[in-house]
Amino acid sequence: MRVRVDKTTFKVVEELLKQAQFLKYINLVGVTEDKLLDDDIVQQRKKFVERIEKAVALLAPKEIRLISERYLSQDENYVKDYEVYEAMQISEFTYYKYKNRAMEKLAEILGISSKVPDPHWCPLCNRGVTSERG
Repeated sequence: MRVRVDKTTFKVVEELLKQAQFLKYINLVGVTEDKLLDDDIVQQRKKFVERIEKAVALLAPKEIRLISERYLSQDENYVKDYEVYEAMQISEFTYYKYKNRAMEKLAEILGISSKVPDPHWCPLCNRGVTSERG
């Protein structure tokens, strides 16, 4: 049975998703300040956004939709939880169950979980899949 994500880890993952959405928006708009920055900083931002998008892509389809609509949409600051679960046509309980599971998986993938990641689940962690069968 899975253990719920602690509040600190949940908040860290939530902030990372919000930062990724913001940086993605900056890259789309092409802010004037962005042109004055070093190419290294711009590349780091792009890599960060790509890392978050790859992590989200590893989730289950319902979890991807939930995270994308709630955190990665351009209107992210205005979208509330109840709007997302009504759009997905699921109950509030089911929504929070999916949300907690998605946050737990993202924490494991991004390496910010207090638990040891399962090597069978995460292809981004540079570990081979170990099998007891040989």
